[in-house]
Amino acid sequence: MIEGQAAAPGIAIGTAYRYDASVPEVGQSSIEPDAVEAEVELLAHAVQRAEQELETVRALAPDALEADTDAIIEAQALMLRDEEVLREIRERIRERHESAEAAVKAILTSHQERLAASDDEYLSDRTDDLVDLEKRLLRALRRGKVATNMETHSVLVTEDLTATDLLRFRRHNLLGCVTAGGGATSHVAVVAKALNVPLLVGVDEAPDATFSGNLVVVDGDEGRLVLHPDASTLERYRERQAEHEAHPTDGTDLAGSPAVTTDGRTITLRANIGFETELDLLEPYGAEGIGLLRTELFFLAEGETLAEDRQVEVYRQVAETTDDAGASVRLLDLGGDERLPRMHAGAREDNPYLGWRGIRMLLDRPDELLRPQLRALLRANRHGSLRVLLPMVTDLSEVRRVRSILGEEAERLSAADAAHDPDLPLGIVVEVPAAALQAHAFAEHVDFFSIGTNDLTQYTLAVDRGNDRVAARHDALHPAVLGLILRVVEAGRMTNCPVEICGEVASDREAVPVLLGLGVDTLSVSPQYLPTVRRIVRAVAYEDTKTFARECLQATDAESVRRRARDWVDTHGSNAEVGGP
Repeated sequence: MIEGQAAAPGIAIGTAYRYDASVPEVGQSSIEPDAVEAEVELLAHAVQRAEQELETVRALAPDALEADTDAIIEAQALMLRDEEVLREIRERIRERHESAEAAVKAILTSHQERLAASDDEYLSDRTDDLVDLEKRLLRALRRGKVATNMETHSVLVTEDLTATDLLRFRRHNLLGCVTAGGGATSHVAVVAKALNVPLLVGVDEAPDATFSGNLVVVDGDEGRLVLHPDASTLERYRERQAEHEAHPTDGTDLAGSPAVTTDGRTITLRANIGFETELDLLEPYGAEGIGLLRTELFFLAEGETLAEDRQVEVYRQVAETTDDAGASVRLLDLGGDERLPRMHAGAREDNPYLGWRGIRMLLDRPDELLRPQLRALLRANRHGSLRVLLPMVTDLSEVRRVRSILGEEAERLSAADAAHDPDLPLGIVVEVPAAALQAHAFAEHVDFFSIGTNDLTQYTLAVDRGNDRVAARHDALHPAVLGLILRVVEAGRMTNCPVEICGEVASDREAVPVLLGLGVDTLSVSPQYLPTVRRIVRAVAYEDTKTFARECLQATDAESVRRRARDWVDTHGSNAEVGGP
């Protein structure tokens, strides 16, 4: 069993196909001086063929993926028509007498290296687009195609995969994908979710450990690749797979059904989103509003600057879509693995996760970052019911300062007769142990808590979740983390301050009963995971989960809790398809 990162949910069981996705090797590197212009002409024809290939890929995309495909294809087409890049390639051919293949390889590799070296996760993930472009141009120069002898109904295992390659492999009834590289924000992850193809990324060992023809299981829910599964493991995953098939990942089967336990406790299920296009997923999956809107993704996607009016437009759309259910909008959470070059220019941080990030950056740059975002939220709030979430809070003074600034901006809008709604609830993301330990103090000054288990686990266990060597130790079901969650829930209960969880653990089917038993009554997850969470909730009794959570708190390590949780769900959640009212 190899751990990876789940990028698209679902279970795939089948034979592996090892695909070499590497960029084609460049043959001849130099040309005679009198062949230069012919080589430049060859490049022009290759660009035309590559554009035609992109149109073919567009035609292969399903209707449900039309918007995302158009965006991907347009991005690739813009790169193909980028006159600056083409000029660099032509100059290299003319000045160095290099072949078109060698010039394409040199120029695009240089651009890839600059992106890959970026500390900005979004920008580094865009390296995939340049790799895709390089492969496409080299194939076009040779008049080649995507080489594949893949059998139908296989699991693709590769070092890297591009979105357009995935669209092509779709014709072979692809069961699932496993890549050594890639990221959760990459285009291939977007496409895999839309195609309902389970996808694991960051499985470094997979290409070396897997051979074509091996029987494998891709667990896109929990981020695991199982090689050579035995009979009992296969049976367990076939049951999970049957559950997925009986309840399609579109979530429409139970989307209108309440998430109520068998003994009558109602659980609110909200969605975590980061892009405007995901708003269309809320209704089909039955989300009760948005529990986490990651606003930094808008800034990263639009080139670091996002004017106040543009922010108002985005938040208004969010407010109107969610209506009374509302949306919790997390203020810019920059730093750590999400950095804007403009903001971090010249700043060296040996440990960025403990450095200048979240609320610290916002309060250090209030006029540039904080005030415009708060004004935009106040202006958009009149179109619905928005809530504000403060990231990386460690001290009560940070909450007081933001409240003061929020009041100032509301007064300025009133003085300018600008339409707005000052009723903007303020909450904090509990992701630092200091905030969890002082939850009773914070509860008197905030309107709600949202527990971010990803970072809370990282800081509590001193485990960098992005470090491959220790990532397996990052488990939110560790008793120490569960104890902090319970502390926040109890503080909220004593002060009538709502508590919800927006971390990835809320989408973990084994963790859901534990969280319910700790007293959490609002879970926020990616829309695709709402069907699984809803079925688990409707299959269990709240009183049973309370007893089970107490047992988990007495455990000594995460592995013990995880093992108990797996057995408990297998026993108590076996009727997930029919449980609940």
